[in-house]
Amino acid sequence: MLRRGERSLYRCPTCDLVFLPPEFHPTEEEARREYLLHDNTMECEGYVLMFEEKIDLLERHCAGIRAALDYGCGPGPVLVELLRRRGYEASGYDPLFFPDADTKGPYDCVISTEAFEHFENPRLELERIGKMLRSGGYLAVMTLTHSAETDFNEWWYLNIPSHIAFYSDRTFRWIEREFGYERVYYDGTRFLILKKR
Repeated sequence: MLRRGERSLYRCPTCDLVFLPPEFHPTEEEARREYLLHDNTMECEGYVLMFEEKIDLLERHCAGIRAALDYGCGPGPVLVELLRRRGYEASGYDPLFFPDADTKGPYDCVISTEAFEHFENPRLELERIGKMLRSGGYLAVMTLTHSAETDFNEWWYLNIPSHIAFYSDRTFRWIEREFGYERVYYDGTRFLILKKR
């Protein structure tokens, strides 16, 4: 067990996931309020540029993408709009803002940017995503990963109250084995692409 102020953190010995127990999870309303503080709109140039760079990486490393789902799109699905502008069929799902979105799929790609760290039950979410992806489809994840050098007493990623699950390279290696993916791309810190076998 690790400590961060008043909060306890646990590390899974099998997969290296570091997570906060349920008593430290925000309520749905607290998470919604926090998210609405962000300037995640088409008018935010840095936000749009970040997504454009991720789409470029998808186009470079993933073949045959036509239909994509933004899993955890937030209140204003910027990524969905950018994908559509490039000719993709794209839709968004978010448990707080678009909980009733059609997510049946199958999709060629599920993209989840800054959402994995909010998952209360990562296994459940990964099982759900796996059912949405076609065989040979891609899962692209953006979340800041921890490493052996991470000092959890100082790590800024823990300052955000709705961040409750933290992954490492080892965690994603375990996910690849457990859920039937192979790694296509990883930048070493926060963005990776997995291909479903």
